[in-house]
Amino acid sequence: MASPPEDAPPKPAPAKPLTDLDFRSGVQIEELNQLIQEYDARAPGGCDAPELFQAKDLVFSLLGEVQRSDGKLPPVNCYLLLSGGTQQGTVHVDLPSLRPLSPGGDYDTSFTLLVPVLHAAGVPVTLDMKHSAPGHAQISLGPFDATTLQRWSECSSGDQTFLSAELVSEWFFRAFSSAAKDLRVELRGRVTSVVICVGPSRVLYDIIPVVALRGWPEVAQPWLSQAHFWDGKLRDEDVAGSFYLLPSASGSDWQLAFSASELHLRRILPLPLLRSLRAAIAALPWGGLRGLGPYHLFALSLWSCERLPSSYLAQEENAAHSWLGLLDDLCASLLHGHLPNYFLPQWNLLEGLSPRAAQTLARAVAQVRADPSKYLRQAVEGAKEAKRLAKAYRCQLPSPAAS
Repeated sequence: MASPPEDAPPKPAPAKPLTDLDFRSGVQIEELNQLIQEYDARAPGGCDAPELFQAKDLVFSLLGEVQRSDGKLPPVNCYLLLSGGTQQGTVHVDLPSLRPLSPGGDYDTSFTLLVPVLHAAGVPVTLDMKHSAPGHAQISLGPFDATTLQRWSECSSGDQTFLSAELVSEWFFRAFSSAAKDLRVELRGRVTSVVICVGPSRVLYDIIPVVALRGWPEVAQPWLSQAHFWDGKLRDEDVAGSFYLLPSASGSDWQLAFSASELHLRRILPLPLLRSLRAAIAALPWGGLRGLGPYHLFALSLWSCERLPSSYLAQEENAAHSWLGLLDDLCASLLHGHLPNYFLPQWNLLEGLSPRAAQTLARAVAQVRADPSKYLRQAVEGAKEAKRLAKAYRCQLPSPAAS
């Protein structure tokens, strides 16, 4: 056998997780992997199943009261329940507009509940996107029947009876608050938040009024014809069977949301990537990152699945690389001022962010990226503190015998 030329470079040794270092920070990759695993183990989780069912039944019964008292909600409705509140990136909302609620201090487990106020199935609805920002639309009540027009007249704006997202959000908060007199209810941006105490557990529901539509928006049709990481894992109807209009952060416009599709995609994300995403969300100081939110990281995680092999993302030892990569991608997106929506790439999720603001945000993210172990440890300590606060809350409750 011929020997290799003397000047041939030696082949690199295979990576060793115990000795691999992050080039930028000098931190051991194995240390970051352990911190990500520790955060995942300590992060606030769900309470007992019976308590969750009781809380959900109560929320649904309150929504039934809203329908009976006001008559605006459809008598037969189909809600979408997402695990985690809006602060966990379940939907694309303006996070700084939400008064922050703390796990352990305010609640023990959280959900996002999308409540259709209007079903457009069977109605020839045309979304007006010409007069709105990318990814946003106006919806006219014109194609609906006279009863629907009359029902929503107080929440419409303009001569063409456009349904106002702002007015709908305000109406929903008032109606739900009236039904939930004895509960803690507050309007956070466009989100109606309620904390339900069931036994020793507190369950937060972030409830958002939406318009439900079947099928797929015409503006997003080109995306369906492309190859995707979920091909062969999910049916087209699971990913592209329906979409929603969510109230935008300001004004009367609505924004397109693909929450039902994202629910299916989250279920097939490689578990190490999903853990890295949760840890990255926990590590970033969102309170000082106006214009950014956890949903931006979720969008980047979907894009990472498009370009990286699932066999790579599914390896536990690569969780740290995924965590670092998400922050690198976020910094790069901010410096370029561009982060495309996964389903509608022409929609820049950083639209409206000034170059100066983007640079400021990029520096804040880079600060976390430069000292990853510090911020991951803070996330772990935050999870420990949430558990401590939750325990303190349970200890101050009266015993069943006393009550």
